[in-house]
This record gives sequence, structure tokens and C-alpha cells, in this order.
Amino acid sequence: MATHSKVTGGTAGHPSTRRKPYWVENTVDLSLFDPVANDIVQVLNVPAETFVINAGIEVLTASASGVTLDLGDGGDVDRFVDGLDSTSTGHGAQVANASNVGHVYGSADTIDVKVLGATDNASKLRVWAIMCDVSGSDETASNSS
Repeated sequence: MATHSKVTGGTAGHPSTRRKPYWVENTVDLSLFDPVANDIVQVLNVPAETFVINAGIEVLTASASGVTLDLGDGGDVDRFVDGLDSTSTGHGAQVANASNVGHVYGSADTIDVKVLGATDNASKLRVWAIMCDVSGSDETASNSS
């Protein structure tokens, strides 16, 4: 099992100037490095103190090898997408369970695609996430008596 880093964006600071959700995405062509079953492809950087509202995968070029994909992070490999069949194009369904209520990252992390089933030597994916900075704007003891 290998980990392939294809991340975009930084892990320090946020590209938004106000406390509002923002969109990040990265397109990764898996045919350029042929990840095998159980490989992790790091796709998006997540800054510390970030709420990831949701994330997903759009298959732009289908895999012919019957590969399935998970989308998550180091703490939960399928936090956002579980078992996406990459043999057809389109958006994958997000996980429909209690874990899919967004996730707060206390420290910097990455959103990762885990390749399952077989070597993926054909897929091209667009991975997206909606994030929001939740770091304190006034972390002094302003409410002390």
C-alpha cells in the first residue's frame, strides 16, 4: 500500500477573507501513476480549525477495471464517500449516515481518495470540498467577570 500526494491548496490560513464557506477542488488523473488497491491519494489540503461541510468525487473519465473509491481522511477513510463505482462517469453519492454531518479538523489534514478493488490505470477524478474557517476571531477572555 502506498500514499500518493496530489494535494492542492495550503495547510496554513484560508483563501477566504471572511467567515464564509468556500469551495476547493482538485482534478487528479490516476492513469498517470496507476495506484493499486488500498493506495491512498492525498487530494486536498485542509487547514487547521476548518469545518468541512461536505466533500465529493466526480468521475470525469471512468475506470475500466472495476475499481471502487472511498473519500475520507486519516481518521475515517470513507467519511464523505463510501465505495463509489468508478466504472461510470458522474458524481458519487455522499455517505448517508451520521458521520456525514461535516467534520471539524482541529489540526491540518488532507482529504484522501482510497483506491479499492484493483489497480486504477484509467480514472480521472475531480474531488471537491466545501470548507469554512472556524478558528477563533476573539480568543481572549472577553466574557470574564
